[in-house]
Amino acid sequence: MPKNIAEDKDKLKEKLEYIGLNLEKVPSFLKEFIPFSYRPLKSYDDMSYKVYKYIDVSDIEILLIPTDRLTNLNEKYKLALPIGRYLDSTSEENLEYFTTFLSMLNNTELQDIKDLEHEQEKLQEQYPYEVKYDNNYIWQIYYSDVSDRYFMLVPTNEFNNTALFYVLKKQIEAKKTRTKHLIYVPISHLEYSGSFLVKSQITDLENYLWYFTKEWPSIFEVYNKRGKMQLKILGKAKVYEKIQSTYVITLNTKEEAVEKYKLIKALFILATGLPEDYIFKTRINDEGELTFSYINDEEKVIEYNNLLEFIQNEASQKKLLIGLEDKKILEEQEKAKKLKAITEKKTEEYLNKQRQIATFLECKKTFFGKVKYYFSNRKKEFQKANKERIKKQIDEQKQNKEEVISVNKQDEAYTIEDLIEIGTKLENRRKMQKNLNLDNKALELKKVNLERKIKNANIYLNEIELHKKSIFEFWKFTNKDELPSLNEGEEENKSKEKIAKSFEYEIDIEDVGKTVDELQRRKLSKNEIDGIFAIKQALCSFQILSTTKSSNLTVEQKEILQNELDKLKAEYQKDLEFIKVKDFDIFGGMSDDKTKIKMLNNQKHRETEKDKYNILNINPKTELTVYIDNIRNYLRLIKESFVKISSEYTMPIYLASDDEALLENLQIFHLDEMKILEEKKAYLYKLNWKEGMPILYYSNIVFYDNFNQTLPLGMNLSDEVLVNLEGHKLKEKARDTFKVNHVIDEYTNEIITINVIEYDVK
Repeated sequence: MPKNIAEDKDKLKEKLEYIGLNLEKVPSFLKEFIPFSYRPLKSYDDMSYKVYKYIDVSDIEILLIPTDRLTNLNEKYKLALPIGRYLDSTSEENLEYFTTFLSMLNNTELQDIKDLEHEQEKLQEQYPYEVKYDNNYIWQIYYSDVSDRYFMLVPTNEFNNTALFYVLKKQIEAKKTRTKHLIYVPISHLEYSGSFLVKSQITDLENYLWYFTKEWPSIFEVYNKRGKMQLKILGKAKVYEKIQSTYVITLNTKEEAVEKYKLIKALFILATGLPEDYIFKTRINDEGELTFSYINDEEKVIEYNNLLEFIQNEASQKKLLIGLEDKKILEEQEKAKKLKAITEKKTEEYLNKQRQIATFLECKKTFFGKVKYYFSNRKKEFQKANKERIKKQIDEQKQNKEEVISVNKQDEAYTIEDLIEIGTKLENRRKMQKNLNLDNKALELKKVNLERKIKNANIYLNEIELHKKSIFEFWKFTNKDELPSLNEGEEENKSKEKIAKSFEYEIDIEDVGKTVDELQRRKLSKNEIDGIFAIKQALCSFQILSTTKSSNLTVEQKEILQNELDKLKAEYQKDLEFIKVKDFDIFGGMSDDKTKIKMLNNQKHRETEKDKYNILNINPKTELTVYIDNIRNYLRLIKESFVKISSEYTMPIYLASDDEALLENLQIFHLDEMKILEEKKAYLYKLNWKEGMPILYYSNIVFYDNFNQTLPLGMNLSDEVLVNLEGHKLKEKARDTFKVNHVIDEYTNEIITINVIEYDVK
């Protein structure tokens, strides 16, 4: 017998013994099969699961199908045969099935079955925090509501059939020991039960949550060992700027589910109905659940139990504001009447002077005749105009009185519909008041211009002999001091400030990375770039020596320097097998030849990574004085580098710390705020770094030498920047606190509280 065949037989025997299956004496329960009916849903996503349960392995009917996992369910169900047919080695018609079963077992590793068994043992204690787990896809278990039967469809064309042999093992054990064994698995092709929320409500909830988080949630029905259901909602939400956190909402009863649904629906209606008034921030609480806070009162989380109070307060406040806006509207209307009366009077006065000059030019031939004509008509015209204006004002005051909306407090409770209606009325009142205010500004400007025109008209008439005697000359002279007028309802143009170039990491980092990398290669020497690299390896040492002379170093500072040096020496000893000292002596930094191909950002290059031990001159014999002198040399180079490179953008930079840090001296910041989450620090510092300020970038050239000129441009290895805060003034702009739900593994999570302090830099 060939050796490999014998080995295969031994392995098969070992697997069968582990499973507890004797092919010569197959257990009778595996041979028995009672046909059942199943109605597949017309539309369903086979790649996702909505229901997770603990089910007894003995309740699972095992069916094998000669297809793969992705075959249409209707076709799979039609081709399915009970496992008894595949275990029958005595019947000639089933011999092919039996061979297939042996082949499936032969292709399955025993260790995989053991790993799956270990995974299910862990799931006996608790199900995963995020419901799903790594081996989700291997379970193809379905439920027939018609026959109340669970069945497992095992595709024989799939390579991974671990789940089949694990279930077989547990079914055999359960029959022998007459015990119940539960497994935690997703149920394929099963819709929500509707016990807590019906399908349409769950769909709405997904849409509402997407609106607030811009991420689609996953919603699961999860049943524990006793068959009690929970509704689990999983997703991601922004908790600070672009920083996202996972959240898990657990609803244990129908009442909780309905309340959560009503809360999120109410907030969605408010946020979409009155988007300018109601902006809700998403947060993570101490349980890792998603919460909502009103942007005008971020400290107060809106829950279902305080939702009614929130609606009542908002409706009452808005009704009071409507009353105030109505008063402002009346004031603006009264002001408009007065301004219109004044402007009409000024307009009439100006037109009289215009008519005077027109009549003067047309009818009078001598100067004394003009003067006599002008003064004889002036008194009559003004008297007539005044009488008409007074009459008109009295009529308008009688006709234009408006009723103020009553803001008396109502006894009945306000609803969301009432709040939307009241908010819409308030918005209309504000627009009306704003338009009236702008119209009055236009009238005030018109009044000023008329006054200037009248003043110039009087000057013109007094000096008429000095001017050309024409109506056009009169218009030109009287309009010479006119201010540019506003159109009704338009605001005055404000002085335009210079718009700085903004920076958004996800969008701009590729282009910015190439630009700054090229700039640093062109403007900085190799030693200056080595200095930027060196600071990253020994930041504390650089910070101390940049502000303190060697002769003034304290005992504590010397101890910090020595500790950092010792740490570098220890790392050197650890990496000693990869360090070839003689190569450094001969080749310098070129320890690799030109044929060594590396990849960076999917681009090939033939450059060598920089060696921190070589750059900092670290070896087991390096003394502290030599270490200090080397750092001081790099500090001089860094000082020159800051003069050469400045920020081309106004952009935020971020620093994480375990406690409140003293922001001074040399500091390394992140450009990507998401990197801060990986450090799991308690404090996050945000500096608004302005365009034109000195800054150095950890671009590709900082980490690689470029002797062969093949290094790709960009910031592909780090998102960090180096800044020197000495000489910069930090003005605190804002403080904030948010929580992040950090998932450690499938079963464990940790809530991290992060305190944010934002500064403007001058």
